[in-house]
Amino acid sequence: MSELLIIASGGGHTGFGRAIAEYLPFKPDFVIPENDKNSEEMIKNLARKIYYVKKGKEPNEGNIQFLKNIFKILSQSGKIEKYRVVIATGSNHSIIPSFVQYLKRARIYGIESQDRIVTRGKAIRLISYFSKGIFLHWKEQKKLYPKKGIVVGPIVEKPKYKAENGDYILVTTGSQGFKELFNRLINLDLENVVVQTGKIDPNIYKDKKPNWKFFSFDPDIEKWIAKAKLIITHQGKTAMEAVVMYKKPSIIVYNKSWIYAATKEDSRLYAEILGATFLDDPSTWDSDEVLLKAIEKANKPKDYEIGTQKLVDLILSELTRK
Repeated sequence: MSELLIIASGGGHTGFGRAIAEYLPFKPDFVIPENDKNSEEMIKNLARKIYYVKKGKEPNEGNIQFLKNIFKILSQSGKIEKYRVVIATGSNHSIIPSFVQYLKRARIYGIESQDRIVTRGKAIRLISYFSKGIFLHWKEQKKLYPKKGIVVGPIVEKPKYKAENGDYILVTTGSQGFKELFNRLINLDLENVVVQTGKIDPNIYKDKKPNWKFFSFDPDIEKWIAKAKLIITHQGKTAMEAVVMYKKPSIIVYNKSWIYAATKEDSRLYAEILGATFLDDPSTWDSDEVLLKAIEKANKPKDYEIGTQKLVDLILSELTRK
């Protein structure tokens, strides 16, 4: 029997897994989504062993797709050896591997998403029924899991860079990208902008703004955050990293196409907790000036201590128990 398994389920969920691994005194084992090269790049230097399990569905897909993939997921999950403690980072990808480990008598913990303030994530809600506890970033989330919730503080990585007040705006919206936001942004008369586009082809925009920098993915997005003067992002983990790790003023633009993600009210309260500016989905804007005005009046972020060490201390204590 092995010690610790982290189910790092892609995007920001893999970011949680990497953050935990950075604070551990040993290399844990990981499960990541099959064919997820970005997750593999993020954790390969921190992992003792990596397992691959197919993801049930993407954020824009329904439960029918999950059912189509379930037999392969069960087979892959069943081949993973038994662990003493398992941390599920969230998303549908975490459900079956963590439940199979529970059946093997592992002790399961989950991590609720940073942007879930009034609604529980569906995957973590299911995992909470057979878990020992759910790690939370904010005291405001405690009401979601009054019995099993464990508030540790924001779960982020160790800052790798010194924060600097650079001269560019960083726009980064995760692995999926945010085309509706990019289409609004490209109309603004701004001088120095860096845009991480995710799965959306950056070449769509390069000719329109030759003086801007576009790229699809950078495993070290942190270096861009550290030197930016302002962060524009969606309701994902990057907003928390920008505020907690680098004290950057941030704008959170709600992405309504994430139909299985947090609600607009969750996202609004998340921005409030961080001290970030909140904007509704770009489809609701009267004009592109909505974004320009937000850039000009971006809020000063709130101050938080990183909570990852507290989480790790609790896990190490759990591993010493018989």
